[in-house]
Amino acid sequence: MFLSTAREVWEIVYQTYSKPKDASVIFDVKTKINASKQGQLTVTKYYNLMLGLWLELDQYQAIKMVCQADTATLNQILERDRITEFLACLNPEFDQVRVQILGKDKLPSLNEVFSIVRSEENRRGAMLGGSNMEGSTLFSSNKSWKQSTNQNKSGREGQWCTFCMLYGSTR
Repeated sequence: MFLSTAREVWEIVYQTYSKPKDASVIFDVKTKINASKQGQLTVTKYYNLMLGLWLELDQYQAIKMVCQADTATLNQILERDRITEFLACLNPEFDQVRVQILGKDKLPSLNEVFSIVRSEENRRGAMLGGSNMEGSTLFSSNKSWKQSTNQNKSGREGQWCTFCMLYGSTR
């Protein structure tokens, strides 16, 4: 098959691989959304999973609105639904945050809801002694450097505080 323009190539690719308004694909994506739970995922990973599924759903639904007011109304409804889907499948330890968000007179945006929940996760991690800094090279290498430097100075390993990361301190 020889095509003379890039536009023709893109039209063929679109016709071949794009499935807008395909009910079975929409069903599949919505099933994945409904089955999603936070489980062992961090709030950020869970949010990114849901965001990807919502974007995929938007791609397949291909909703076209004529009136600007209807578009704004539909966007508000979709955002409210996504906020409730996100909050509904969070782990039980976020019940209090869920109540605070849903109890507001006006719901915050989806991004604000994510930020609130993520802040709570970080606060809990800090207060409970855990760290949600997974993948932070600076944090882990800095800790290793402090530990090895202080152990080499004293020759004793028992003087290192695992709570505050300072030599000579104890929890």
